Amino acid sequence: MPWALSGLLLIASVELLRRLRRARAACRLASAREQSLRTDLRNVLANLGSGLVISDRHGVIQRANPAAARILGVREEDLAGQTVADAFDEGRREFARAVVQVLAGGDAVARREIGLTLAEGRHLPVGISVHPVRDETGRQAGAVAIFQDLSEVNALRERMRENDRLAAIGELSASIAHEIRNPLGSIRGSAELLAAELEVGGQEQRLLALILKESERVNRIVSDFLAYARLRPAVRQLSELKPFLEDIAFQVRMHQQGRDGLRIVTAIEPDDLLVLMDPEQMQQVLLNLSLNACEAMDGRGTLTLSATLDEGNTVCRLVVADTGPGIAPEVRDTLFRPFVTTKTGGTGLGLPVVQRIVTAHGGGILAAAAPDGGAEFRIDLPLVLDTAGAAAAPDLLAV
Repeated sequence: MPWALSGLLLIASVELLRRLRRARAACRLASAREQSLRTDLRNVLANLGSGLVISDRHGVIQRANPAAARILGVREEDLAGQTVADAFDEGRREFARAVVQVLAGGDAVARREIGLTLAEGRHLPVGISVHPVRDETGRQAGAVAIFQDLSEVNALRERMRENDRLAAIGELSASIAHEIRNPLGSIRGSAELLAAELEVGGQEQRLLALILKESERVNRIVSDFLAYARLRPAVRQLSELKPFLEDIAFQVRMHQQGRDGLRIVTAIEPDDLLVLMDPEQMQQVLLNLSLNACEAMDGRGTLTLSATLDEGNTVCRLVVADTGPGIAPEVRDTLFRPFVTTKTGGTGLGLPVVQRIVTAHGGGILAAAAPDGGAEFRIDLPLVLDTAGAAAAPDLLAV
């Protein structure tokens, strides 16, 4: 073979080898990029706050991220491979119907709020969007559902509505304070003078007594109304709960003297538990709840005042529990609504004031059935100062 031809073949071989190496490097780079994209996609789905469920055109779930399993109250591994209809039981049927609607060729669900019933009967509001997934030919290949837990959003809406109600109450309170309280004081003062100076008996004496009694009741209603609308800012200080709860128990015993069937129990864990609170306002809260409990039990039963830490040691839970008849389910949702009461002669402002005080401390209050029967009110207070919480219950009136 001529040397010139051999040289050309050698050069061609070297160039071919270079191209093969470049092609292999490009393949490796493309493979690495594809692997990186897959990893990025997995990380995005794993850390996505919204739930995501992808199904094929037969309704078989191909993918579900951790948020989907958490929101739906199921295990992630229990979703993949199941049909949408089988994966979600009766409490989640509305979710399944939204996906099946799109798979059947119906309109996409752009935005809809649905309710899910999870374990232990817990109701969860969920905002869901479902859209079809199409292949390269335009044929529907499945559906993708994206959804979010709306619990915090709905709670924020409720707080905004509550603030609107409080603002309206504040506007009314100014006129009530001036238009009712002043003439009421004159009426009561005049009646007291008449009762002192006139020698009356029989029907006239009963009428004067009725005027004094009813004017006092109206004054109490106005005072409760203003206390609700004009709550002073909480002055929080580090307080030891053991002597605090024992003092509440003592005051309840004094108030319930003569009722031998009443038993009061206090429990604090740990024994030296401290919490940041306004002692005067929290005394009002616990006394109100405790006396309500005693009234519900008709002075016979066990009243329990307890304080514990949550598992993360970030929240102190105060519980007022009784062994009375409990809270009827139909009134539980309206307990903290102003002017709603089941008591004869009650103003319906005691529990709303309690809620406002707790909210001003950056905490929350919940009414529930006690484990051993009766009712219990759970108050969660943060162990650190939360200035945002205090701002949630502003003064509405200054008179």
